[in-house]
Amino acid sequence: MLSVATLNKTPVTVEWLTSRTFTFRAEPTGVTISNTFVFHRNGFIVGYSHPNESHWEIAGEGVRILDQNGLATCELTIRLLEDERIQLAGLFRNPAAGYEQTPVTHILEENESDEHARIQSFDLFDTLVARRSPDPLEVFRTVEARSGVAGFAARRHAVEMAIFGRRTYGLQDVYDLMVGEAFLSDRQAKVLQLMELEEEWNTLFPIREIVARVNPGDIIISDMYLPRPFVERILKEKCGLDNKLYLSNYGKHQRLIWPSILETYKLRTHFGDNLHADVVGASACGIAPTFVSISKWDKTEEILHATGLSAYAQALRVTRLENFNRNPKVMNALRAQISVNIPLMILGAFWIRHCAGQFGAGKLLTASRDCNLWDRLLSSKHFARCGMPETSYIQISRALCYDEAEAYEAYFRGKLADRNLLVDVVGTGKSLSHFVARLGLQQRVRPCVMVADPNLPPDAGTVETLLLKNFAHYRIFLEGLNASLDGSAVTTEIDEIGPKVLNQPNEFNNFMRLIIIEMRAAFERFLPSLDTFAPPSELPSPDAVRAAADAIIEMLPGQGMKLATLHYQQGINLARGNVSNLATA
Repeated sequence: MLSVATLNKTPVTVEWLTSRTFTFRAEPTGVTISNTFVFHRNGFIVGYSHPNESHWEIAGEGVRILDQNGLATCELTIRLLEDERIQLAGLFRNPAAGYEQTPVTHILEENESDEHARIQSFDLFDTLVARRSPDPLEVFRTVEARSGVAGFAARRHAVEMAIFGRRTYGLQDVYDLMVGEAFLSDRQAKVLQLMELEEEWNTLFPIREIVARVNPGDIIISDMYLPRPFVERILKEKCGLDNKLYLSNYGKHQRLIWPSILETYKLRTHFGDNLHADVVGASACGIAPTFVSISKWDKTEEILHATGLSAYAQALRVTRLENFNRNPKVMNALRAQISVNIPLMILGAFWIRHCAGQFGAGKLLTASRDCNLWDRLLSSKHFARCGMPETSYIQISRALCYDEAEAYEAYFRGKLADRNLLVDVVGTGKSLSHFVARLGLQQRVRPCVMVADPNLPPDAGTVETLLLKNFAHYRIFLEGLNASLDGSAVTTEIDEIGPKVLNQPNEFNNFMRLIIIEMRAAFERFLPSLDTFAPPSELPSPDAVRAAADAIIEMLPGQGMKLATLHYQQGINLARGNVSNLATA
C-alpha cells in the first residue's frame, strides 16, 4: 500500500489508480457502497456500476469522478491519515439537485482485493467487431449476387443450420457438404468459399467503444466456424488487439469452455451480445456477464429503416459504432451528432428537395455557420442524383439581414439564380423573410428553415418549415450540434474587387472547439458512405419525412444534461454579431 511519504513526493497517477482496488464509502453515514471500485485505463469505472460514477479523469494532483453526463460528481484529493494510510476524499455533488455540493464525503481507500488484477473476457462478433449489415446472412446474399450461383444464400444457411449443435464443424465442412449434395462443384466450392471470406473481411469493422474496454491481459472467446488464422487476423488488424484467442464451435453455447477458463484465469466479467451463450451461460458458471447490445439498430436507425431509408440507417450504424472518445462529454456530443443531427440533415435534404420542386428553385443558398455541415450533405454527389439543385454557401446572419448596406445587397444578389431557396437549420425565420421582403425578392427567394419557432409572427412572410419546435428544448441543441469554427458574419465593406463580408472572431472556448472538431470529424467519416449506395428510387413523401424527423428530434430534450456544454456555449453566444468585435487580421 502506498505510504504517506511516497505519495507526498508523487501526485496521483494513472498507473497508481489503475493498479489498485478501492473501497468506496460515504461519510458521515459510514455506508460502504462498493469494495470492488476499479479505475480502467481508458477512463471507465469498473467493478461498480452507477450512473453517478461512470468515468474518471486526472484533475491536478487528484482525480475527478464523472457521471454518465460527463459532469463532475466528486473531486477527490489526497487525505493523509495518522496511521500512514491515505484516502482519496471529496464532497459529493448531487446530479439530482443540479450538481449542488452536499455535506456527504465520498471516500476511496485501497483494499487488499485483487479485483483490479482480474481479467475480462470478450466475445468477438457483434461485441468487438460488427458487420456492416446487422443481418449476417447478407454476406451470403452478396456472394450469391456476385457469383451468379442462384439459391446460394438460402442453401448455404440451410446446410449450416442442419449441422449446428450436432457436430463440430468449420467453414470447409459446410462447403464439403454442399459439394456432397451436388449443389456446388468442387471448383465452385473453392471459389465461393474464397469469396465468402473476402466479403466477410470487407464487411467487418471495430466497435470502438467496446474495444476500448479491452486490457492487454484480457482474453477473447468466440464460438465461430471461420478458420483460426482468419479470426486472429480480424482481432489484430480490425481491432488492433494481440490478446489470446479461444476459438471453438460450442464452447460458450454449451458452456463447455468456462471450467477450463476459470481454472486458468480469475475473471471479473465477460462481455458478449448473445443472451444464451454470453449472458445466461456465463452467469450459470459464476461469471458476471456484461450484455453488449450496441451493435443492434438504435432508435434512430429503426425510424429511418421504417421510413424506407434502410441504407442510410446502415451507414449511420457503422459511423456510430466506429466512433469513440474517452471524454464522456465529447462522446455524448458525438452520439447526438450521429443519432440526431446527421439523421435530421438527411431527412431535411429530402424535404428541401421537395421544397425546391414546389418552388421551381434552381439553386440553394445555405446560411453560413448553422449550415456548415448541411451544405456539404446537400451539395454531395449522392443528393445531386436525387435532383438536388446547385448549392451555394453564403455569408449571412441576423445582423446582415437587418443591415441595409448596399454592399451586402450586392453580395447577396450576386449569388442568385432565377429562383432560389434560402436555407437554414434553425431559427424563427423572421430575419430571413424580413430580408427577402425588404429586397422585394419574394418571387425569387423562398426562406426554408428546418426547425423553426412554433409561434412564427404574422409579419414573418412565407417561410417553409419542416418542424416547429421551441428554442430551449430543441433548437439551441441543434445550433450546438451544427456549430462552426467560423466567426459570425456581421458587416460588409467594399474593396478593389467588390463587396466583402467581414466576420467577428470565433467565440467558443477551447473545449467547445475540441467538441466541434470531433463532431465534424464524425460527420466527415459518415459522408463518404453516401457514395456506396444509390438514393431511393422513390423519394419519401414530405409527410413521412416530417413524421420521422419529429420522432428523432424528440430525443433531444432527454439528452439535455448530456449536452450541457453545447447548451451553455450556445447560450452565452445568442446576441447578434457585434461590429466592434470584428477581426482585425
